[in-house]
Amino acid sequence: MYARIITGIVAVILLIVLGSAYHLGATVRGKQNDFEAQVRQWVKDRTTIEQIDSIDEYRGNQSYAVVLGKNQAGTPVVVWLTADTIAFDSLEKAVTRESVETAVKKGFPGGTVRHIVPGIDEKNRFWEVTLQDEKGRFHYLHYHLFTGALLTSYVVSP
Repeated sequence: MYARIITGIVAVILLIVLGSAYHLGATVRGKQNDFEAQVRQWVKDRTTIEQIDSIDEYRGNQSYAVVLGKNQAGTPVVVWLTADTIAFDSLEKAVTRESVETAVKKGFPGGTVRHIVPGIDEKNRFWEVTLQDEKGRFHYLHYHLFTGALLTSYVVSP
């Protein structure tokens, strides 16, 4: 008898936990879909981008939607957008994401690259790399978008 009661309580708790996890996941997915829909509208209304390759977010001094794509002439471009601002650059002469990732992996052979996104800070354009090293620390590395030079780096310990 006690076993049935305990089993019933455990089942109810499990259902509540699973239901809460599902609700949280659905909420996060919904917000991500809303973000992407808003960014796609901004791109359509405010840029010459014809092909969107990726939509990401950069969070520095200010948060930006980051869109990589191609303009009407087929030139690879990056655009940083907020509700009020827009910054735009051609990627024709930029260091590639792949080159940055290769350099980071060479410098941190035991690390795991978690995220690479074009960042912007006033006039500086860079690749921001988030890397987790073998000790669990997070490294944030900024490489100049056009020269590949390391601009800044800092570490956040867990």
